[in-house]
Amino acid sequence: MKIEHCDGAIDSRDQALSHFPDKKQATTAFAAMTARLNFLMAGRQLRNPDQMRKEGKLPNDKFFYAIKTPKRLRAYGWHSSLHKGTFFVSHYAFKKGEKLDQSDTTKVISNWWIYEKENRR
Repeated sequence: MKIEHCDGAIDSRDQALSHFPDKKQATTAFAAMTARLNFLMAGRQLRNPDQMRKEGKLPNDKFFYAIKTPKRLRAYGWHSSLHKGTFFVSHYAFKKGEKLDQSDTTKVISNWWIYEKENRR
């Protein structure tokens, strides 16, 4: 499987990591997220719901997901229908709780329209 980052996703990761109280926690969260993405790229399935879970619906009635770390870093994205074998990371977020923010849903759907409907890469 291939992992693609939408425009601005890496910047959002850096922004999310800046919310951690100390550098050690940010480094641990970054390492955990990298390991999960590498696991996904290797074609393996992440455990549901503690590593990856369905978060909401996309306009095509499929789901988008949150890849989670124990340190509250999230990567939101979807399995592409247009680009087979690709998982798009829309953006990253630092989560204070478990509830999905509407702003995260809006951002994922906006990126989905760009990458799935405009055939842009």
